[in-house]
Amino acid sequence: MISIFRKIRRKFFSNKVSNYLLYAIGEIILVMIGILLALQVNNWNEERKQNKELIGVLKTIHNDMVVDTTSASGIIKFYQENSKNSIKIINREVTMDNYKDNVQCFGLVTTYQPFNIQRNGFERLKMISETNSIKKDSLINDIITVYSQFLPLIDKSNERMENEIMSNFNAYKNNEWFVDLFQNNLNDKIVEYFVLSEDYRKRVVSHNILAARNHLALTKSYVNNVEKILESINHRLTLNESLLD
Repeated sequence: MISIFRKIRRKFFSNKVSNYLLYAIGEIILVMIGILLALQVNNWNEERKQNKELIGVLKTIHNDMVVDTTSASGIIKFYQENSKNSIKIINREVTMDNYKDNVQCFGLVTTYQPFNIQRNGFERLKMISETNSIKKDSLINDIITVYSQFLPLIDKSNERMENEIMSNFNAYKNNEWFVDLFQNNLNDKIVEYFVLSEDYRKRVVSHNILAARNHLALTKSYVNNVEKILESINHRLTLNESLLD
């Protein structure tokens, strides 16, 4: 009789331990699932935050590039006209007889238009571009490549143009007709210098090399690259808006 009770008690105790272990394992699994879900939700929230930040930066870059292309349009027209008039001086097409119809050719080497690229969006992009998801983004890589290539080149071109202009301006100060030129009083000596002198002709050649073959060419190339980037940004922004609808 005692042995029967012992068997029942042993069986009951064994079942109790098994049930407890199963319950404990179940609790552990539930906790792990909860942790994984919390991590996943956190990842989703972080991705949404990064995407929102990136879209804001892309909008800024888009606005910057629109301003750049608008500005570049005026600069391109200016230097195309400058180059056309430079050719007249280089080829000696301006004479003492027709100079009144070509007085715009007298200021070729003392005026210039710098191309100042907007950088707000690019600076913001550099700050967030270290995240893994953005590093693999081809659009972001294209934007960074364009800015990284053109910014130092255009900055250097602006510097060269400014130095050239200031050099010519300072050289003019040594001429006795400098004040008359400043007052737009085109006397015979001034006209003879701009029409007949080899000095002015050489300055025009030098300026034209920097202006048309460098500054103008860089501006055009930047615009061509930016226009392609703008198309990609527009596509990304449109796609993002459709996903939010």
